[in-house]
Amino acid sequence: MVVFTHVGVIPMDRERVLEDQTVVVRGDRIAEVGPAATTLAPTAATRVDGHGKYLMPGLGEMHAHVPVPQIEQQLGGSSEYTERVLLLYLANGVTTIRGMLGHATHLALRERLRRGELLGPTLYTSGPSFNGNSAPDPETARRMVLEQKAAGYDFLKIHPGLSRETFDALARTADSVGIRFAGHVPAAVGLDRALAAR
Repeated sequence: MVVFTHVGVIPMDRERVLEDQTVVVRGDRIAEVGPAATTLAPTAATRVDGHGKYLMPGLGEMHAHVPVPQIEQQLGGSSEYTERVLLLYLANGVTTIRGMLGHATHLALRERLRRGELLGPTLYTSGPSFNGNSAPDPETARRMVLEQKAAGYDFLKIHPGLSRETFDALARTADSVGIRFAGHVPAAVGLDRALAAR
């Protein structure tokens, strides 16, 4: 258990700061927040003096581009660059990222982050993108949806170039297997259809 005492809290519900607060954290959850004068800190807790400091929820980067092996190869062939990028997210308060340019290596990276083997944010990753070249027809799109769902990606990434027929096949298949999709709205699809597809 960790207790932050006399800290300014930024609750993120509107523009305000709650001064001189105590925040009690049990495990990975905030258990209590209240004025320092009236909120008791359990005696066995690790205490962090927050005078002159602020506490706020972690930030989410919803369109992250996690490095891929081609970038790592250009930088000497190690995963050190990717690991530094992930650490920089965390060091700057970003505790969740949604990787919008997925790669097979990101699945293992996501698991290493979950197990605490790497310092970095929680990673939600797409698979490789659906676009006019990778998914030129409805059948290819259906196959890709099934493959990416089976591989364990969190969602599908849409890029420009999909025909309306291909997009509709992707959306139907994604809905049927329970995987979401996000990204760019292809010109042939249009905003109304994209919104209807959720």
